[in-house]
Amino acid sequence: MSDPYEQYSSPKEDRFRGFLSQVLHILIFLAIAILLTCWFLPLLRERQKQQRALQTLKEQVEQERTVLNKRTRMLNLLQSDQSYLELLARDKLDMMKPGETIFRMEKPAENKP
Repeated sequence: MSDPYEQYSSPKEDRFRGFLSQVLHILIFLAIAILLTCWFLPLLRERQKQQRALQTLKEQVEQERTVLNKRTRMLNLLQSDQSYLELLARDKLDMMKPGETIFRMEKPAENKP
């Protein structure tokens, strides 16, 4: 004859095995999530670093473009505008026309601690 209490121990073991199975599934999921994080985190950091470098380079390009535009305007004025050329030469040589008054503003000295 079979043991009358056998039926009571079987569901308890099934519940325990089910619980262990769920815990195992959760642990496997967490392990996969940690592995993916460890794999992609350096890539994300490298991407952020490259984006910062790209932004810096874009700012440098914009600054150089501004300098280029300024120098291009100056070159065009030097090649085509005689009055600008005369004004620039008189300014560099500290010369003035008769009856002309020149005012010079000195840049304030920078205080360095």
